[in-house]
Amino acid sequence: MSFMLVASANAYIDPNTGGFFFQTVAPFVYGILGVIVVFWKRITGFVKGLFGNKKDQDNSNKNS
Repeated sequence: MSFMLVASANAYIDPNTGGFFFQTVAPFVYGILGVIVVFWKRITGFVKGLFGNKKDQDNSNKNS
Protein backbone atom coordinates (compact mmCIF):
# COMPACT_ATOMS: atom_id res chain seq x y z
CA MET A 1 0.00 0.00 0.00
CA SER A 2 2.87 2.39 0.64
CA PHE A 3 3.84 2.49 -3.05
CA MET A 4 0.46 4.01 -3.90
CA LEU A 5 0.95 6.86 -1.44
CA VAL A 6 4.23 8.16 -2.91
CA ALA A 7 3.72 11.55 -4.57
CA SER A 8 6.70 11.48 -6.96
CA ALA A 9 9.22 8.79 -7.77
CA ASN A 10 12.09 11.01 -9.04
CA ALA A 11 12.80 8.32 -11.60
CA TYR A 12 15.54 8.57 -14.21
CA ILE A 13 15.29 7.23 -17.74
CA ASP A 14 18.62 6.82 -19.45
CA PRO A 15 18.84 8.86 -22.70
CA ASN A 16 20.02 5.77 -24.54
CA THR A 17 16.74 3.98 -23.78
CA GLY A 18 15.05 5.61 -26.78
CA GLY A 19 17.85 4.46 -29.09
CA PHE A 20 17.69 0.94 -27.72
CA PHE A 21 13.93 0.87 -28.20
CA PHE A 22 14.30 2.10 -31.78
CA GLN A 23 16.98 -0.48 -32.53
CA THR A 24 14.78 -3.31 -31.34
CA VAL A 25 11.44 -2.20 -32.81
CA ALA A 26 12.59 -0.80 -36.18
CA PRO A 27 13.85 -4.15 -37.59
CA PHE A 28 10.50 -5.78 -36.87
CA VAL A 29 8.61 -2.94 -38.56
CA TYR A 30 10.90 -2.99 -41.60
CA GLY A 31 10.72 -6.77 -41.75
CA ILE A 32 6.93 -6.72 -41.83
CA LEU A 33 6.99 -4.04 -44.52
CA GLY A 34 9.45 -6.14 -46.53
CA VAL A 35 7.20 -9.18 -46.35
CA ILE A 36 4.25 -7.08 -47.51
CA VAL A 37 6.23 -5.75 -50.48
CA VAL A 38 7.46 -9.21 -51.51
CA PHE A 39 4.08 -10.89 -51.23
CA TRP A 40 1.91 -7.93 -52.36
CA LYS A 41 0.39 -9.73 -55.37
CA ARG A 42 -0.52 -12.76 -53.29
CA ILE A 43 -2.06 -10.57 -50.59
CA THR A 44 -4.15 -8.58 -53.06
CA GLY A 45 -5.18 -11.76 -54.90
CA PHE A 46 -6.31 -13.32 -51.63
CA VAL A 47 -8.32 -10.23 -50.67
CA LYS A 48 -9.89 -10.03 -54.12
CA GLY A 49 -10.80 -13.70 -53.81
CA LEU A 50 -12.52 -13.07 -50.50
CA PHE A 51 -14.50 -10.06 -51.70
CA GLY A 52 -14.89 -10.98 -55.38
CA ASN A 53 -18.28 -10.84 -57.00
CA LYS A 54 -20.22 -14.08 -57.15
CA LYS A 55 -21.52 -12.95 -60.55
CA ASP A 56 -17.98 -12.79 -62.00
CA GLN A 57 -17.25 -16.31 -60.76
CA ASP A 58 -20.48 -17.67 -62.27
CA ASN A 59 -19.70 -16.10 -65.66
CA SER A 60 -16.18 -17.55 -65.71
CA ASN A 61 -17.53 -21.02 -64.91
CA LYS A 62 -20.09 -20.86 -67.76
CA ASN A 63 -17.47 -19.75 -70.28
CA SER A 64 -15.12 -22.63 -69.42
